[in-house]
Amino acid sequence: MWLLTLCAFGLSSMTVAGSDYNFLFNATKPPNKAVTPTLANGHLGFVVYGDSVHLNGVYNGLKGVSHRARIPNFANVQLANCSSLVAQPKNCRYQLDMRSGKFRTILEDPSGGYRVLHEVYPNRHFDQTIVNRVSLRRLQSKQTIEIDTRQLSGTKSVDLELAPLDTMDVGGEVYFVMCGRTNQVEDPRYQAEGHSVCVAYKQIPRKLFLTPEETDREYVFLTVFSRSRQEAERELEGLRKHDFERLHRLEMDRMWEKYGLRVEGSDRLDRVIKASAFYLSSSLPSSSTFQPSSYPFYGLSPSGLGRGGKEQTEYQGHSFWDTEMWMFPPILLLDPANARRLLHYRTLVTEAAADYARSNGYEGWQYAWESAFTGCETTPDHCPQVPEYQHHITGDVAYAARLYYYATGDLEWLRTEACRLAYETARFWKSRVDYNPETDTFDIGRIMGPDEDHHNVTNSIYTNVIAAHNLFFGAFVGCNCRGPGGPLPEASEDDLQQFLRVARSLTLPYNAQYDVHPEYKEYTFGTQIKQADVVLLGYPLEFPMKQSTKANNLRLYSMVTRPDGPAMTWAIHTIGHLDLNELDQAAVMFRKSYQQYLRAPFHVWSENGDGADGAGNFITGAGGFLQSLINGYAGVRLRHRQLVITNPRLPPSARQFFIPQLNYAGVAFSLDIGQHGFRIVFGAGGDAFDKLTLLVDSVERNLFDGCEYSGTSDATLLLRQDDDPASDQLATCTLHETVLGMRLADQDGYLFSRLQLIVITVAVGLAGVLYSIRVALGGKRKATEKRKGGQSKPSRRKPKSKSAK
Repeated sequence: MWLLTLCAFGLSSMTVAGSDYNFLFNATKPPNKAVTPTLANGHLGFVVYGDSVHLNGVYNGLKGVSHRARIPNFANVQLANCSSLVAQPKNCRYQLDMRSGKFRTILEDPSGGYRVLHEVYPNRHFDQTIVNRVSLRRLQSKQTIEIDTRQLSGTKSVDLELAPLDTMDVGGEVYFVMCGRTNQVEDPRYQAEGHSVCVAYKQIPRKLFLTPEETDREYVFLTVFSRSRQEAERELEGLRKHDFERLHRLEMDRMWEKYGLRVEGSDRLDRVIKASAFYLSSSLPSSSTFQPSSYPFYGLSPSGLGRGGKEQTEYQGHSFWDTEMWMFPPILLLDPANARRLLHYRTLVTEAAADYARSNGYEGWQYAWESAFTGCETTPDHCPQVPEYQHHITGDVAYAARLYYYATGDLEWLRTEACRLAYETARFWKSRVDYNPETDTFDIGRIMGPDEDHHNVTNSIYTNVIAAHNLFFGAFVGCNCRGPGGPLPEASEDDLQQFLRVARSLTLPYNAQYDVHPEYKEYTFGTQIKQADVVLLGYPLEFPMKQSTKANNLRLYSMVTRPDGPAMTWAIHTIGHLDLNELDQAAVMFRKSYQQYLRAPFHVWSENGDGADGAGNFITGAGGFLQSLINGYAGVRLRHRQLVITNPRLPPSARQFFIPQLNYAGVAFSLDIGQHGFRIVFGAGGDAFDKLTLLVDSVERNLFDGCEYSGTSDATLLLRQDDDPASDQLATCTLHETVLGMRLADQDGYLFSRLQLIVITVAVGLAGVLYSIRVALGGKRKATEKRKGGQSKPSRRKPKSKSAK
């Protein structure tokens, strides 16, 4: 048993280690586009050898055809002999270096006696810039060496209206400048004009030379993609004055300090982990950039920032629930600053969310199933069932906000940015339910859960549980934000009590005979489903249930889930089996979650498990896979005012599993899992340590900077109540446990017990007390009233209902 505590002040375990080989992915011929890697830096993204660049937040097209605007890629420089246009290139190799974020083309001609190295990468500090660097080296030849190049920017973009070509002089170097604006707004209600775009580039020479007097020569070509001529000029001035290569390396180091998960004992698995972390993190902004972006970050699409530039393909760069439920959880623990940026995107588009709810007859905010620049519904017209029925996206967004509060304990954020989001999404669900007089509960009808093969169903259990989570969180946040001078002055105690009443009395589908949850009311056991749905109740929703119910859910739906469904399904099944301590089954699901979805040679994630291409660079799958490691094998879970690590285990074939940085309540620590236990090492935490209590193997430990703590079974970080007077209101607000399925008639007794009003004597007027409390809790009718055939209970239908369209 490990009970060792060591302190090594001034030392940090948060470094990038592991074999450099595992960062390198090689090929001997150019891959087809579907499996070609994407390079991005949070501001721009592109597919290697592709003729398009996409910018964060820049879309073209009306509503359902809104897509990332295609900007001609003047940085698409290729060696002619090794070009993607050459069917059978000779003497060429291709390499993706994830450690440095670069793609390399290597031409080595043994007969000609020379070697050419071409590197292309988006700079992570000068994030408006794509760098092309071509190095020529003489090996044996004594002659002048000539290398043919191509600059393949593609055809004119149909998405842009361009001004006449201009030039720009920066420090004596002349650049061509192409500026314009996107042709069509996404929705004229929220967007007055198209996005401005400006590209500064040089015409690349058709031939590069190495003279007989030279042994080596290097050419560097810089291409800048900005939103204005002024931004482009500032970028080029900065590039001229600074060591942009060194600054890029520094930002890549910072990225891998956060995302550098690794295993020892299995190079194959280690490479899968690195590829997943690389493709997910690449589309996120750097911690430090040369000039602030003129746009905030506009979310993550399933195919990342480098794809989605054509109508009806690769999700057009839209944001889905994929962001909040699949990509957000690992980002939250590894990179909370970018997790906050993802949530901030949802607060940028709330005008559209409010209008969307209102247009459908609901209150509050209803988020669009597919969202881009304005937040209006951008689902293509050929998928009408999805926006009409798949409403759980609103609860998913609120659940991500709830997790962010769990992870950070950030009261300032809770009482500012989170207030409206939590409260207005809860109002949506309160108005979305329908009272069912036969069961004395609330139903959610006309719905579609994560299983997209079935729509227009009633009481999708995933939807009902995520809605209840939303309502309970909305009541908690509303309590913290209401009152005179607060962000929610209109929020009354009655409003918050209504959230609680609706949440507790949402219908909970359950089959007692088989101890299993039906996916929805009309579900027939044995019906095939598309992907993980009911099993999501165990993780990530952590809905309380018996272990036997969790096991039955997992086994039943494992048998009826499409074998070629999306990768995230098997990641969730992995976590489910680990929670049940079924290690062999977990290992099978774990391998299934990535082996059939990674595409050689660059480990690009694909949406489909049947060999079809599907959406390329499917970082939704990468996010689910990382959850199976962090929240599954490492056992990390976020709960209210605590981070828990339970039964940390090694993934299959590994002898060590290392997470360089986990973040909780302002403190960062590494987690090192071995064959006989685990080790936690804390970085600098400063005053944040004063708010935390650490338990290792259920024993409280003193918490200091630079200390390491070893254990065998579990560790918990508890966030203590803040001594700041501003936290007094938090102490009076309760985040209630998510409980569903209660009859409205049973809620009085439940609430009385919670308020410790079990013993009330006749002497103080029992009847009067009960009447007063019932009025305060929403006008409850006499408990002795009985339902009789055909009689409704209108006084219980507090939330507004919506009739089917």
